[in-house]
Parts: sequence; structure tokens; C-alpha cells
Amino acid sequence: MFGRVRRWFDGAGWFVGLAVALFVFALLAVLVGLQSSDIVLWTGQHVTGTEQRGIVYYQWQGQSYSLDTSGYGSSKAVSVYLDPGDPSHAMIDNVADRVAAVLLVGVPAAGGVALLIAGGTRNYRWARRNAKRAREDPREQARWLW
Repeated sequence: MFGRVRRWFDGAGWFVGLAVALFVFALLAVLVGLQSSDIVLWTGQHVTGTEQRGIVYYQWQGQSYSLDTSGYGSSKAVSVYLDPGDPSHAMIDNVADRVAAVLLVGVPAAGGVALLIAGGTRNYRWARRNAKRAREDPREQARWLW
């Protein structure tokens, strides 16, 4: 099995090297994300809070908590994600933070997969192109007419 996979990627050195670099970048982005306070957006418990003049009020298991926000209006339904072990550690759901996290992990991972596919099919594509050129070459066609 290892030999077959090795033959797929024979001659695809920089494709595989760049794919590995992209996978390492995605892994580092995941590890940094796990260390940051934004991890509550992915692993936290969702509650609904109410915003009044820049402060979001929410409840967890009968206790009331508050969270400062950048808004200055009033909203009756604000999505808040909190750490169940420490409900005072919470974050407001922010689309920009979620998109940035997905882009930092998803784009390099997808690029790495695309490079592995391109590198793995390189020999097949090369042989197919050479066979097509040989069929279109007039000298090659004349050779088979005799």
C-alpha cells in the first residue's frame, strides 16, 4: 500500500512540500485558536442576552451576568457564548471572528488537499498529454502508415 501511494507522488516534490507547509500552517492556526479566548465561540454554551446601552445582560443557571459590548443601542436578542465552568467568561457571537477562524484553518487545508490532488495526478496527466502529442505528431502517424 505504501509503495502505491509513493508511486502516485513520485516526481511531485514541490506539490507535496507546499501541501505539508499549508497543513502545518492550518495546524498552528488551530493550536493558536485553542489557546485564545475566542475558543468560547466554538466550545461554549449558547445563551440569549439583552443589550442595553452597550452592556449585554444574560443569565446562566439562575445567576445574572453582564458583558460590555461595543454597541450603544438596545437589542432584545443577543447571542452570547459562555464557558459553563466560568459563566462570567463569555463572548458575543461575532461573524467576523468566526469567518477569520474558518479562513485561517479552512483555506490552507483546502489548498493543501488541492496540491496533493494535483501532485498525485501529475504523472497520469503527463503521460496522457505525451500520448496525445504522439497521436497528433505527423512523423509518428507516418511511421504507422508503412
